[in-house]
Amino acid sequence: MALFRAKKDPEPTPAPEPTQAPAPKGPRKKEGPTPTRKQAEAARMQRLNPQLNKKEARRRNAEENRRRREEYMEARDGTPERKLMRDMVDARWSLGEFLLPAMMLFLALSFLQTTWGGATFLSLGMMYGYIFLVLLDLFLLWRKYKRVAAQRFPRLDLKGKGVMMFGFNRSIQIRRMRMPRPVVERGGTY
Repeated sequence: MALFRAKKDPEPTPAPEPTQAPAPKGPRKKEGPTPTRKQAEAARMQRLNPQLNKKEARRRNAEENRRRREEYMEARDGTPERKLMRDMVDARWSLGEFLLPAMMLFLALSFLQTTWGGATFLSLGMMYGYIFLVLLDLFLLWRKYKRVAAQRFPRLDLKGKGVMMFGFNRSIQIRRMRMPRPVVERGGTY
């Protein structure tokens, strides 16, 4: 009997199904040289704070500032009483809208002092008269707002809410410069 002879199988055995070999434990082959500490830190900083050109950085910064400002204004001006004031101001013409252009005109008139001595007194008187009319317009706006707010929000206490100054500041801004943008058209309902 041969001691080292192979035995013959009468039936062929099916081939085993291929299985995935488990991931090798221990050291693996490197894909490239190990980065230096300086390179690794620079790569990490690039991931955290990407280096942008000036134009792209300015654009991203402006978008972020705009988003933050809109969130802040929505939280601040989202109350129903401020929304009512905002819509009331936007639905009407007010003298305060033209305050800035009028001040520029009065300033230009005051420079005419060298050619006409009375120009300064005339422009000063017109400026104070216009400011008085703007304040009167704001007073009438506030009275109308209190009347409408009392009908819509009967339990609302307007003291300490800052709604009056909010309305005054909005009414002396040029309409195109108002933030948030006007929703109500002039003469529209609020």
